[in-house]
Amino acid sequence: MNSTEQRLFTPGSGATPPALTGREPEQAVLNRCLADLAGGASPPHDIVLTGPRGNGKTVLLNWFKNACEDRKLDVVALTPDEIPNRAALIAALSPRTWRSKLMPRKVGVAAVGSVEWAASAKAPDNLARQLSVRCRKKAVAVLLDEAHTLDPEVGRTLLNASQKVRGEAPFLLVLAGTPGLPAHLGTMNASFWSRLGQGRLGIGRLGEAAAREALVEPLAAHGTGIDADALDTVSEDSQCYPYFIQLWGEALWERHLATSATLLTAAHVAEARPDVAARMTDYYQERYRELEAGGLLPAAAALAPVFRAAADATASDHEVDAALATTGADAAARLAAREALNRLGYVWCPPGQLPPVTWSAGIPSLMAHVLDHAKPPAPERTHP
Repeated sequence: MNSTEQRLFTPGSGATPPALTGREPEQAVLNRCLADLAGGASPPHDIVLTGPRGNGKTVLLNWFKNACEDRKLDVVALTPDEIPNRAALIAALSPRTWRSKLMPRKVGVAAVGSVEWAASAKAPDNLARQLSVRCRKKAVAVLLDEAHTLDPEVGRTLLNASQKVRGEAPFLLVLAGTPGLPAHLGTMNASFWSRLGQGRLGIGRLGEAAAREALVEPLAAHGTGIDADALDTVSEDSQCYPYFIQLWGEALWERHLATSATLLTAAHVAEARPDVAARMTDYYQERYRELEAGGLLPAAAALAPVFRAAADATASDHEVDAALATTGADAAARLAAREALNRLGYVWCPPGQLPPVTWSAGIPSLMAHVLDHAKPPAPERTHP
């Protein structure tokens, strides 16, 4: 595949997009952490990235992983599937191959730094102590994606180890997950994580300018433009949702390859639309079935009109509760439904807001799909 045929856009892969736009504030926070590690110090806090799926949390993690590797730092990238229990966690962060480099060649006990090591083939029981030794040799960043599925006991061990290690050696823990991640961390009895300040980063839909740049810059770098009408249509259809932007980019790039057009127009958008629409519908259906399986369709349909009017619509706790009340559910059930929809990213409260704190839609166009397909709740029967 030559340079004119390469795949520019890779929707859903987690790979760094050709133009990583609109994440400058989050990158600035991560770069400050990177500078601390490179200077031999721990950042003042861990990092927790939260946001609905498809907004680029994995992309940002991969960008930071590459940035750490460029600075010759030690990076451990994990998912919960790789650390289902404490033993697996210890093996991942203090692997035997690494420990053997520090173990004495003769049987006995030797001092490494301020920690005594016993010559044993067994995995160490004290993760914080072993990890501190590792970090004294070289700064370590641990990146955990899909952290909202992390086993609570494993999470508790990891969070407590992070707190201890950061006070002794250069170390950083970065967790990424859906908006349900903070509540999940709250079950781990390690409440200090909530005092993160700037370490809590919300990854939502892009601003309009950044969404447009995500399309325009990669195309321009390969000698292809997109006219104003076509860009307006794509921007409106994608609703600045990164996954949809990448879908459109991939489809338009294929139109360029098929026609050798140096300027993509409304006609090219019209040709690409059926493929994009089909893939967006597949995505909506996956999310719809997820809501259906969780018994959340009535609540999702009740909330949809609140946010459907505008892509940037927000709602207060009171407005969300009032909408959910139309389902006939009691207060406890409404709260449970709201939190379940938050965990799925159907609606969420982005961190870092000034009062009053408001809810936002994960994908406004998904709500339109729900309204079009969900059965309305059956009316209550009245007796004469």
